[in-house]
Amino acid sequence: MDAVLQIQERTIEGKKVKTLRNQGITPIHLYGSEFDSASMQVEMSELISVLNLAGFSSPITLNDGKKNIIAFAREVQRHPLTEQIIHVDFQIVGKDDQVEVEVPVNLTGESPAVKNLGGVLIKLMETIRISSKVNVVPKSIELDISVIESLEQSILVSEIEVAEGVQIVSDESFAIARVIPPRIEIEEEVEEEIIEGEESEDQAETDESADSDTDDKSEE
Repeated sequence: MDAVLQIQERTIEGKKVKTLRNQGITPIHLYGSEFDSASMQVEMSELISVLNLAGFSSPITLNDGKKNIIAFAREVQRHPLTEQIIHVDFQIVGKDDQVEVEVPVNLTGESPAVKNLGGVLIKLMETIRISSKVNVVPKSIELDISVIESLEQSILVSEIEVAEGVQIVSDESFAIARVIPPRIEIEEEVEEEIIEGEESEDQAETDESADSDTDDKSEE
C-alpha cells in the first residue's frame, strides 16, 4: 500500500498557526536540494495515518492537487505534554536520488539457543541505517535468528544481507541481536557469589577472633 498525503498551501504563519491546529490541521515544511522550500498544511488525521504507514524509512507521495511529489518524513515535532504532532519536515527527493534512511529490523525464525538451551533473545537494534536510491529503499530488513545456536552468540550488522543497490551505513561491528543465558543461571551465579562472599566474611571473623584470643593469652 502506497503512502499518499494530500497537502495544501499554507498562508498562515507564526503564532496564528495555533488556530490551524485547533481545526485539526497540521503545518508542514517541504525542502530539497532542487526544490524551493514551501510552507504547507495537511489534515492531522491523514498525516497520522500516513506516518504510521511509512514512518521515516518509506517514501511518501505528496499531492498538492496538481502533481505528485516524492518525500521522506525527516523531523516530527510534538507537543511536550499531549504528544500531539504539531509540525513535520519533509525532504523532497527525485526517484533516482540516493538517500540515507533508518530501516526497521524484523527478527524471523527461531534460535536453537532459545529453543534448546533456554536462552533469552535480546534485540539490541530496532533500525539499521542504509543508503540506496529512492526506488529500491527496503521497507524493512529481515534477520533470521535461527543461526544463533549457542548462548552469548550475537548477529552483527556485518552479517546482514541486503539487495543489490542497497548499502549498510550503520557500524558493521554493532550487534543487532544476542541470546543470553537464562535468568535462573544468572541468579544461581549471583547466589554463589553471595555465599562465597559470606563464607569469606565468616572466615575472616574467625581468624580475627583467633588472633584476639592469642593476643589475650600472650598478655597473661
